[in-house]
Amino acid sequence: MKLLPFILFLTIAVSAQTPKPNLTEIITYAASVDRFMKVNKTPRYFGDVSLEEKSHWKRFKTRKLIDDAEEVYKKAVVWSKTGKIVSAGFTLTSPSGDWAHYVTYYFRTDGSLAKIHAELNTFYGEVSIIRDRFYDPSGQLLQSTQKVLDLQTRKPKKPSGDFMDQDVNVYKKVSELPFSKLL
Repeated sequence: MKLLPFILFLTIAVSAQTPKPNLTEIITYAASVDRFMKVNKTPRYFGDVSLEEKSHWKRFKTRKLIDDAEEVYKKAVVWSKTGKIVSAGFTLTSPSGDWAHYVTYYFRTDGSLAKIHAELNTFYGEVSIIRDRFYDPSGQLLQSTQKVLDLQTRKPKKPSGDFMDQDVNVYKKVSELPFSKLL
């Protein structure tokens, strides 16, 4: 019976030694990934080529090929560092061109989501919605921020009645990306 308190103490001590990352650490990590993406010239390109509701992701060899592909409204650029996915940047658009949603996912080297940065630019309400979400390694949301800006002036603005928001998909692990089997 004396072993149980020792195990409990050991569990608490180990938990105390592995603190959750703070926002500053996540922001610093995301900034380092941003710098890496600017100098890395070999990302991988993916696009959803399905014309139906069920997605069908395909790998493209170059940015030009994916940009020239007609009717590909979901595109992704993926960056790896030392064999690990560190970022996936999505460009999502409507066939009419009324909105574009740019969503960047920052992944830790263990494959867990650290941050999502999203910018929705839409003619519905003439706004840009900029969102940042920060996650701990278990996928728990630590903090979320949102700014609404005028699409033209980039000054703060309240969305009007015709504003149509777009959801941000949350992929808590690299393995949850819709094209993960192609990685």
